Parts: sequence; C-alpha cells; structure tokens
Amino acid sequence: MSTRIPRNAKRVFYATESTTRTKPDGEVVRVAGREQRSTTFREARKFLDDLGVPGGVAVWTARSQQTNAYADRRADGTWVALDRLTGEWEPLPEPARHL
Repeated sequence: MSTRIPRNAKRVFYATESTTRTKPDGEVVRVAGREQRSTTFREARKFLDDLGVPGGVAVWTARSQQTNAYADRRADGTWVALDRLTGEWEPLPEPARHL
C-alpha cells in the first residue's frame, strides 16, 4: 500500500530494498529493489521489516531540498542510524510494541 504524500510535506522518507545482481563476468553489483515513500520513519522502517530484507532509509527535507542517509537495515534484521554530528553509524533500539 502506498502512502499519499502531501504537497506541503516537510520531510519525506524513502525506504529502499538493497539487492545484488551478478554480471556474466562474475562482478557483483548492488542495485535498488522495491521502494516506498513515507511521511514518517516508522512507516519506512515497517516497510523494510515486513519485507525482511536489508535496505536503507533516506530522508528528504523541504528546507534544504537535499536527500540524506538516515538509517540502514542490515541482513540480520538489526538497524543502524547515522549520527549526523559524528558521521558514525550507531545501533537503533527495537521499536516499542504497543499492546
């Protein structure tokens, strides 16, 4: 299901599945797979978790008109987020489960 993105959205999160392809000469190339746009990181994270695949989330902001890395889902299902002050990737806690 696709989320409708309002025209005046301040942020848009792009969740993209990471896949690899092998060329005939044996070279492995990383390519983008399925993608979803969301207005919240929670929706983007859920999209990749539901697929059960590694991928990344980037965020576009209206103020700067730039797209930046935000978080990655690793093959083992763990998440890391980019600390914008240090430039380091740090583990993200598991999302809270609501009863």
